[in-house]
Amino acid sequence: MKCPSCNTTLLKNARFCHSCGSKVSGTTSPCPSCGTLNNSGAKFCSDCGCALSMKTSYGKATDFKAKYPVNPNGTIKLEEQIGKHFFAFIKKRLEEEQDASKYTQYIDRFYESGFENRFNIKAGQLADEIREFFASSGGSAEAQTDELLGRNFENLTEHFIVLHCRDLNVFNVPEASLKYENVTKGNLDMGAMIHDYLQIDGEKSERFYTDFLKMPPHKLKNAGDSYLYADKKEMVYIICDQTVFGSGKEGFAMTERGIYWKAHFNKSQRVYYDNLQEIKREGEWLSVNGRYFHVNPAFNLRMMKLLKKIKSIY
Repeated sequence: MKCPSCNTTLLKNARFCHSCGSKVSGTTSPCPSCGTLNNSGAKFCSDCGCALSMKTSYGKATDFKAKYPVNPNGTIKLEEQIGKHFFAFIKKRLEEEQDASKYTQYIDRFYESGFENRFNIKAGQLADEIREFFASSGGSAEAQTDELLGRNFENLTEHFIVLHCRDLNVFNVPEASLKYENVTKGNLDMGAMIHDYLQIDGEKSERFYTDFLKMPPHKLKNAGDSYLYADKKEMVYIICDQTVFGSGKEGFAMTERGIYWKAHFNKSQRVYYDNLQEIKREGEWLSVNGRYFHVNPAFNLRMMKLLKKIKSIY
């Protein structure tokens, strides 16, 4: 890249020319994939070949900002571009759910476990699909590519972390959750999925109820009066009593329509599954549509994974 003032070849990622001192950052734009500064009019990164704007080599422009920008005609193989995005996806997932300081150990495990072979096969298939997207659409295939890569990165990452990294994980997710990879709303058994994700049989610190004939009547009534404001015909799958003395007035419940809960010193909350918007960890607790939810750190991770899966289905 040249300095716009004196035409000197600039150093990589330079913001000022080392020859004349002119500011060059205003005439450059960073690559969304590798961060290299490129001339503002450049279509593709000079370092990695990724698209810098949505005006591609096929000539069709769009304002869509790609989450996983790729260039099927770049100097870097499309499979390598996909691999770079996948490793970034793993790193972000570790930051959200596990111990990100172990990232290099996870990457070592990626190669040691043989998962690399599975990924390479899948990356080749994805590259073929992406090339078809761009060829058939005239170049405006960024949205399709993002959806394809996001969905497959999610499934691949779950299989990798759950099956190959149990000793590295801070908290583990049950293997049973993997069978819901391709579930749709039409073939979903909500009750079974809730139990497979939450694994309540292994929880010793909380009181869970799934057979409500065995649940003390006063607890069931207190839950209904305090936070479980479900319709009479609404199927309830699970109730958790989180009170110290077992009154049932605080805790959470999951039904066929949504999740209901009441935390200590907080008002009752309800979020229907079709209105799930953002589920994320905030320290040791969860934020569900911006509302506080907490059981325990390990359980919170499983609940977060469950709610995110439900969100993707609805």
